[in-house]
Amino acid sequence: MTAGGEAPRRRSEKSRVAIVGATRKLLMERGFDKLTIEAVAARAGVGKQTIYRWWPSRHALVADVILEDADKILRPVENTSDLEADMCAWALALAGALTTARGNAMLRILTIAGLEHPDTEARLRAGFSAPLHDSVRNRLRAAGFGDVSAQDAADAIVGGIVHAIQMEGRAFPPHRAESLTRMVLAGASAG
Repeated sequence: MTAGGEAPRRRSEKSRVAIVGATRKLLMERGFDKLTIEAVAARAGVGKQTIYRWWPSRHALVADVILEDADKILRPVENTSDLEADMCAWALALAGALTTARGNAMLRILTIAGLEHPDTEARLRAGFSAPLHDSVRNRLRAAGFGDVSAQDAADAIVGGIVHAIQMEGRAFPPHRAESLTRMVLAGASAG
């Protein structure tokens, strides 16, 4: 109950789905810079106050939409008896996901939204970047890499793939993710 004796307002699932769907479509059509709460409200068929009741800013709304889609990209690295094959398969899948129109837009939006709003950056790091690194680091640790080596190799693999895709966009050939991964693993094993 609220101070006035009223029950707290709950999110309408129908409105939430409409808002998230409208945000997702508008992000693809216009990008983050041209996304407005007014446009989302109009597309979703809700009032702006409904959006602001649930999300304090467009950054928070976009973060939720991106994190809702992140599970399509955040897959753990398999753990078979072949570390290199496991890592290369994971790297190819990551590059493949991030070079689709939707995945590439998501990556660009993650970067922009995170730069503009510190709270959003922290949420996106915790919900996307950290799990991506953790998956690689944990697989490397399971293969016998020490903590520092596993962290450094994870940074090089994830950072190398993500940075290259940010620079080249959808033109990035996914097989490069495999060669980059092989090179990092060879270097880390030799060190």
